[in-house]
Amino acid sequence: MKKMIWSVITLGLILLVNWGIARLFNSSFLDWSFLTGLLATIIISFFNSSGGFASELTNSKLQSSNEDNELEVEVWTRLDKVERSFRATPSFYLALSYTIITGILTFIFYKDFIFTK
Repeated sequence: MKKMIWSVITLGLILLVNWGIARLFNSSFLDWSFLTGLLATIIISFFNSSGGFASELTNSKLQSSNEDNELEVEVWTRLDKVERSFRATPSFYLALSYTIITGILTFIFYKDFIFTK
């Protein structure tokens, strides 16, 4: 039940952001649908993964702070490397599905414009 609620919240946020961007730039809702879905998919995958670039950057900053000579007390920590992992949640699948569906709809809608030039 909790996953279903988060999926509905995710869909609502995607639609709300998409509507806001369309209103901000005075354009069609469909014009920004694909990019909004893609952005949501990337953000969700970033926060559901571990062991990637952000983890390596955090670990390197923590380890480099141990080498400061200004500290009176030396603290040496060794951080183990985190294996890359990704947890696909229903919100991720929803955002990915939204991206694919709106990509197809955008292509169908603008098909005549693309191929007549």
